[in-house]
Amino acid sequence: MKTLITTLNSKFIHTALALRLLYVACADKFDIDFKEYTIKDDLSEVCEDILSMNLDVLALSTYIWNVEKIKELAKMVKQCQPNIVILLGGPEVTYEPRYFLEEFSVDYVLCGEGEKTLPALLKAIEEKSEPQLEGICYLKDGKLMNEGIAKNCDLSEIEKLPSPYLLERDLPHIKDRIVYFESSRGCPYQCQYCLSSLEKGVRFYSDTYIHEQLSAIIQAGAKTIKFLDRSFNVNPTKALNILDFIVTHHLPGQQFQFEINADVLDQRIIDFVNEKAPKGLLRFEVGIQSTYEPTNEVVKRKQDFQRLSEVIMQLVKGDKIDLHLDLIAGLPFESYERFKQSFDDVFAFRAKELQLGFLKLLRGTSLREDAELYDYTYQKEAPYEIFANHVLSNEERQEIHVAEEMLEKYWNSGRFYRTMNTLFDHEVRSPFEFFHDFGRYYIDRGFKMIGYQVDELFVYLESYLKTKDIDVLEEMVLDYLELFKVKPKKWWKSEWTREERQIFTHALLEEHNLLASLHLNQELLFRYCLIEKINNHYIIALYKDFQHQIAVLEIVNNEYKLI
Repeated sequence: MKTLITTLNSKFIHTALALRLLYVACADKFDIDFKEYTIKDDLSEVCEDILSMNLDVLALSTYIWNVEKIKELAKMVKQCQPNIVILLGGPEVTYEPRYFLEEFSVDYVLCGEGEKTLPALLKAIEEKSEPQLEGICYLKDGKLMNEGIAKNCDLSEIEKLPSPYLLERDLPHIKDRIVYFESSRGCPYQCQYCLSSLEKGVRFYSDTYIHEQLSAIIQAGAKTIKFLDRSFNVNPTKALNILDFIVTHHLPGQQFQFEINADVLDQRIIDFVNEKAPKGLLRFEVGIQSTYEPTNEVVKRKQDFQRLSEVIMQLVKGDKIDLHLDLIAGLPFESYERFKQSFDDVFAFRAKELQLGFLKLLRGTSLREDAELYDYTYQKEAPYEIFANHVLSNEERQEIHVAEEMLEKYWNSGRFYRTMNTLFDHEVRSPFEFFHDFGRYYIDRGFKMIGYQVDELFVYLESYLKTKDIDVLEEMVLDYLELFKVKPKKWWKSEWTREERQIFTHALLEEHNLLASLHLNQELLFRYCLIEKINNHYIIALYKDFQHQIAVLEIVNNEYKLI
């Protein structure tokens, strides 16, 4: 009996750990393989590829981002090969199996962890018997059989399986894709909008297993390792042990990413990161979601914002990690005006990235069940994003999207680091209002949302800032020049003529000590440098051998000084 486990990833760089775990759990007992596609692949071609394998069983891993395409794919495969047995698993289908059995062209839905249920189901299919295990759901004469979620797996048993992280087929691409890793399963929190809230308790892999797997992944040359733990620091001692192992054994160019709860982050972890972690090795993702206490209480997301602020500021000042903070728009009781406050509260940390998400009423979550209580209207198909609720209109939600567009382009992109920080240090009172007002200006003038060149983003921002009588041209030019490895075209209007530039260049050639300190000479200045004057400062940008070097000078007492 030939079986394939597959899914549609959102991007090629992503890897599905679930597929690999199921594969190693079944490989010694069944004729089974796994393969990954992406949501951008042509479904007809995916279907043809699957049909060419002459399968008996097709197992599909289903998530919020691929469920509609999985539905279409299952229908296409079933139409072409009616006798194939199709299974659905994954978080998207776990809590409403009847719906998927009735609406999708599938035979079984696996609810919960699959390392035990999939082998049991495959055995039953081989033996042409009915599976008798909770979590293997199917319809019989209209009745839902084996209703419920499979019992959680004993992680010590999973540790005995072959490693899902180092399969031979993955090794050639391990440097180019994200390796997803789990050191625990479960979540201690009960956030009403999250599927993890439906799990009870947290289970941990052994330190020995974690160290062995991480060591092998590190030595294999993986560049990005993302921990799937829902709250990495729930056990501070264990978290510190893992971080110490990573700091001790990592290779240059690697980054490890974690989801943490900042308000309960142990001080030992903060001190360890700030004192011992190399800059850029670690990335912490913090789900703040809202700073409005009535909202946090109703969604059971209570947090000590004062402590959270202290923790984040310690991490920001330590300057060792990349910080990614999350907000959710559309939670109960948080109006448009109050969300602006949450945005400004969180933006004040100046984290490297602030993700502004919009509430999605996921199947199985308590907030979806209480949708009428808060007057939610939302998409009935995935991703189930809300349109409005009792305190937020659809029009207001759309205005938040306007701000989000500018946040992504001008802050999260990292292209405007100097410019944005200068604006928020000296010119802007409310970051949300800035992004929103700029977004409205952007839309009203028909500026490109997609398909733009990088220099156009700078032109758009300069145009907007001129309406506010704000001059940050020098910071913008420096940000722009930092983006390139070869001499870029100029988008700004120079203050000086070509002759003035030549006079400056020749005068600079007389500054032998200065040139030596900048590793410049006549040939480099004339052939490879872009030279500009802005606000009595002189910018020298050298582009050679796909490297750049940028210096800013000013004249003090008739002498050139580096700024």
